[in-house]
Amino acid sequence: MTKKTTWVCFAAGLFLAVMPAHAQEQPPDCKLRIIATLDMQTLPDGRVTIPGQIEGHDYRLMVDTGGYINTVSQRVVKQESYRPRRSQGTTLRGMGTTLLEDYVTVSDFALGRLHGKDFVFFVDDFDSLGEDGTLAPQILGAYDVDLDFAHGKLNLIYPEHCPGRVVYWTQTQATVVPIEIEGKTHIRIPVTVDGKEINAMVDTGALTSFVTMRAASSHLGIDEKNPALKSRGSIPVNGMSAPVFNYPFQTLSFGGVTVNHPRVEIVSDNVWDDKNDLLLGIGILRQLHLYIAYKEKKMYITPALAN
Repeated sequence: MTKKTTWVCFAAGLFLAVMPAHAQEQPPDCKLRIIATLDMQTLPDGRVTIPGQIEGHDYRLMVDTGGYINTVSQRVVKQESYRPRRSQGTTLRGMGTTLLEDYVTVSDFALGRLHGKDFVFFVDDFDSLGEDGTLAPQILGAYDVDLDFAHGKLNLIYPEHCPGRVVYWTQTQATVVPIEIEGKTHIRIPVTVDGKEINAMVDTGALTSFVTMRAASSHLGIDEKNPALKSRGSIPVNGMSAPVFNYPFQTLSFGGVTVNHPRVEIVSDNVWDDKNDLLLGIGILRQLHLYIAYKEKKMYITPALAN
C-alpha cells in the first residue's frame, strides 16, 4: 500500500478525517489510505500501548476496544497541571468498580501526525506505570483499525474504500464476521466455542478472556456441577473479587480461523453486566490479525502470522 498522510481534527469526541477538496471530487478507488502507523509496545500483562502526545509531551496509551471513553492517569493530570472538572452527565465506570467522574480538556492531542484541539479525557486511577491512559472507540471508531500484533503495528485507515477490499497482509482467505456495535463503542461478534455459538465482546483492554457462569450454562451447557470445572478460588476479575473456574475448552472459532485450547475463565455473574456474552481479552486476541471496519460493520480475521 502507498502511505498517505491525512490531517484530522477532533470534534464531538471523534477524530474527523479531512480530505483535500480535490481528493473528494475524485471517484472512489479501492486503495487503502493509511492515516497513521503506530508502533505497539507490549505491557507485561500482554496488553498493548501506542505512542501519543498530550500538550506536546510523549505518553503511552493502551489500546482499549472495549472502553467507553478515552482516559488519562492521575500522573498525566499532575504532570500537565490540569484542573479536573466534575462531569454533570451520566457517571461512567472504568475497569471494575472505578468511577469516571472527573475529566480534563487536552488543548493539543496527537497520534503521529494527527492533531486535535480541546479534546476531553476522563481521569482514571491506573495502578500500572506501563500506560498513561487509554484510547477507546471514541477515537478508534472513526477509522478502520488494523491490529497487526505479530509485527507490533497499529494502522489507522481511512474508512472510505471498496467494501471487502481490505486484506492486504496475506494471500490466504480471511474470515469475515459481522460486528454489532453497542452504544458506538462495544464490538460484539459471533464465535463458536467447542461447537456451540455465543456472542463475544472484543476487548483489547481486558487482561483475561472470561464468560459468566450464567452464560456458560445457557450457551455452552456448562454449569456449576460440571466435573471438569476446576476452582481457582476467589481472585480479582474486572476489578472485583469473585469465584473463578478453569475449564478445558478445546476450540474457539471465528468462522475459518480457530484458536486451539483457548484460555477462557468462568466467573461469577456479578463481575460483568453483559452476562450473556463471552469477553475476548488480549491473550486470545493477540494470536490473531484483526482488521476492524467500524463503518462497514465487519471484522476481518486471520492468524497473526498469516502471510
